[in-house]
Amino acid sequence: MKKKINLCYAFVLALSVFILPFEAKAETLKDYQDKLNAYINEVNNAKDAINKNQQEIKKIEQQIETIKSEMKALTLEIEKMKEEVAKYNEEIRQKSWETKELLQYLQIANGENIYLEYALQADTMSDFIYRMAVVEQLTDYNAKMVKELEGLIQANIEREEEIHVREKELTSKQNDLNSKMKSIGQENIALSESAVSSEQQVKIYQDIVTRYINAGCQPNDVIGVDCAKNVSAAGFRIPISFGYVTSEYEWRWGTLHQGIDLSNSNPYNTRIYPIADGVVSAKYTDYYGALVVAVEHYYNGKYYTSLYAHLSSYAPNIYVGRVVTTDDYLGYMGDTGWATGPHLHLEVADCRLYNAYDPNCNTWNNYAAYQMKLYQQGFKGAREFIYFPDSWSSR
Repeated sequence: MKKKINLCYAFVLALSVFILPFEAKAETLKDYQDKLNAYINEVNNAKDAINKNQQEIKKIEQQIETIKSEMKALTLEIEKMKEEVAKYNEEIRQKSWETKELLQYLQIANGENIYLEYALQADTMSDFIYRMAVVEQLTDYNAKMVKELEGLIQANIEREEEIHVREKELTSKQNDLNSKMKSIGQENIALSESAVSSEQQVKIYQDIVTRYINAGCQPNDVIGVDCAKNVSAAGFRIPISFGYVTSEYEWRWGTLHQGIDLSNSNPYNTRIYPIADGVVSAKYTDYYGALVVAVEHYYNGKYYTSLYAHLSSYAPNIYVGRVVTTDDYLGYMGDTGWATGPHLHLEVADCRLYNAYDPNCNTWNNYAAYQMKLYQQGFKGAREFIYFPDSWSSR
């Protein structure tokens, strides 16, 4: 997952977000082109401001790649330990039930020991010896089950403690990665699934401008009115034909999991569909190597963006600007990038991701901050728009 960080682009993005004003007016194609040109001009002007020795930069980039690999390994380890906790919790539940049943059977009844009662019912000495042997085995088995149960409980306590240690280590790695990136002029991006570097973000802006040009927009045409008109959505649907939820929109591992994760028993052959009619607004490989598609929706007079990550491959003819319906698939479920197994990471927000004129979501950092704000207000991600049962067999 080697990526070269474009230092020129990196320097400008952190500045341009704040320097260039956001105007509360209808945007024309010329507005978008002017903003893009401003980014490019600042890139050219910033080249002389980068004084780092190229050899030093290369060394730091290698350290960044190492940290990213360590972070992915830690994530996999945490996920595996959580799976073990769930597995042993089930074993503890089963052992507890068996032990309870056994204790109920072997308990002292009416003041007499049922073991002794059983042994004294023997008709012969050989039968008595046999019955005593059975009593001894039952006693040993009972003690063994209790010991096993105690062991499972203790092991799970230790796993929970280890998960906590690993999560703190992961947070430390994230901080270290940000520090390394800032040392070579790269902005402090929100390190989460679907995140992009400055270089990728500028490319996405360029794709958006190209989209409007390809849609026939003229310089003074108002986007969404005169050209590239909004595609209205009728409602929201589940993006896969069958499956279940594997992870929620929630705080975990020291950061906000901005999406809901979905999977099923046949993940690599599962097609991913848009949750509503709309227009493909971004298609890229994220900071960790995941294939990502974003779709912009217009519903009841308001814009929304849905984002689909970890795809194993894109569907044919998926490009920025393509109008899609809920019956047009975007790609196949996979485990590219920062993933612990094949699944779909689905994000939804009421804004226009990567749109230069959306102050909430014009950059990845702003979008991540907006998601955090929504989360603190009780927002539940995709569940705000779609009902997800425990499992489903159709959309």
